[in-house]
Amino acid sequence: MADDTWQTDDPNLELGLERVMELEIDVESPIEIGQTGDGQRRIIPILGGTVSGRVEGTVLEAGADYQLYRERRPTELVAKYAFETTGGERVYVENRGMRLADPETSQRLRDGLPVEPDDVYFASVPEFETAASDLKWLTESVFVAAGTRQPNGVRLAVYRVR
Repeated sequence: MADDTWQTDDPNLELGLERVMELEIDVESPIEIGQTGDGQRRIIPILGGTVSGRVEGTVLEAGADYQLYRERRPTELVAKYAFETTGGERVYVENRGMRLADPETSQRLRDGLPVEPDDVYFASVPEFETAASDLKWLTESVFVAAGTRQPNGVRLAVYRVR
């Protein structure tokens, strides 16, 4: 039988993560679309928030998190929004991810109730667009984020993959 493990001593194939920012995003009550055939669709408007870390600023009151809740599969998350740095530069964010929890915890999340962060898998891949030359680095790397649902919002820790 063949050995299915793959090993290499090539340091160029190693990944590292650099924590670059944290976002605290405030949200409105969900707009329930209903059962659409592939799951329960809902839109959650973004009200604002803060950005801290290597980038400092404010999440703009623009955009939403488009969710598709499924009972037997992870919840699909697609958030589209923008933030403005303290220097007045704007950044568009498109963040795709998933959230997975047991049915009871999922129901508490959908009801906006607090849950233990360890009971939920919540990860995403944010992509950034900006015209600001000093923020060009945001457009030149892959990023991943770990999230936690707060009673009135979401908290994301964003990491650059190196």
